[in-house]
Amino acid sequence: MMNRMKTALALALALCLAVTMSACALSSPVPAEDGSPNVASDFTPSDNTVPQSSSGYLVDTTDMAGNAIRLSTYPEHIVVLDPADCEILYSIGAGASVVGRSITCDYPAEVNLLPYATANGKNDPDVLLLREPQLVIMGPEDAADADLVSALTNAGVTIVVTNVADVNNMYGAITLLGTITNHTTEANALVSQLITSLAALQTKVSAHDETVYLELTPLASGLTTLGSGNIFSSLISLIGFHNEFEDQSGALTVTQDQVIGRSPDYIITTARDRSADTPDPNATPDPAAPTLTGTAEILARSDWAQVDAVKNNHVFYIPSALITRAGPRIIDGLNALYTALYEGKQPEFQ
Repeated sequence: MMNRMKTALALALALCLAVTMSACALSSPVPAEDGSPNVASDFTPSDNTVPQSSSGYLVDTTDMAGNAIRLSTYPEHIVVLDPADCEILYSIGAGASVVGRSITCDYPAEVNLLPYATANGKNDPDVLLLREPQLVIMGPEDAADADLVSALTNAGVTIVVTNVADVNNMYGAITLLGTITNHTTEANALVSQLITSLAALQTKVSAHDETVYLELTPLASGLTTLGSGNIFSSLISLIGFHNEFEDQSGALTVTQDQVIGRSPDYIITTARDRSADTPDPNATPDPAAPTLTGTAEILARSDWAQVDAVKNNHVFYIPSALITRAGPRIIDGLNALYTALYEGKQPEFQ
């Protein structure tokens, strides 16, 4: 049984690499010397899952931070702190083992019934340990929390770190989570499905010189965006465009003058359109709140009138979760980006 699992995993990973290389043949429109991201995308879990009688462990692999993961049993109590990992776990059928989450883990809907393993949106080892986890899955930011890692290690809790910078890394993360939760078959099927969908989309796209600026927070709250080295920048590259701020890396705080000076060709906002005539029925009225939000607010900025995206009405709304989380819904995000960038239409969302 284990040998068959190893063979299936090896074949699936080989398929991933082969198909991905052909599907993602579209070259970056930005030369490397001009700041095009050069992100390593070769992570795959080590194939050390062998019979327990030989190794002493049911699972013997490595996470995306290089940590050895050795499990004698598959975990039945998992706390997940990264929202993309949460979506992956539910997509591969491991959601029943999740007993706690961070406040950012909000999809699928059933995860919202689970208690938080954080306090006031921040890591709290005492609160997390109340969930009695056998395994905690986290991203690199949480893994840098020395107090959290120390508390979990001292309590004998296994930590698994994911770190996804592009689509290929995401395939590795899915496979890793499948390996440690005994859902290898489902993980391989999900990877195959994503590769097929991405390959189909790649046949419709071409290389462009235009830039895309992602506005994560509106002007009134202080502009933030993403540079290179993340799933959003990877998706923009895959669809044939390039991220306006890919010459910088990570999460960025930018000024209005910086965006105006760069004059991006397209703007994607993660703020939903809402006006004074269509208030949020669940929100408490705020007299100081702007009259407009989302694309309408951006198009109404007088100082931005000569920005190419505003001048050409190339401003669109896409939910952040679809284009900034390295999970199964990136296909929805890519399709939304295609609708906006190639068809010039506002994508529709439920």
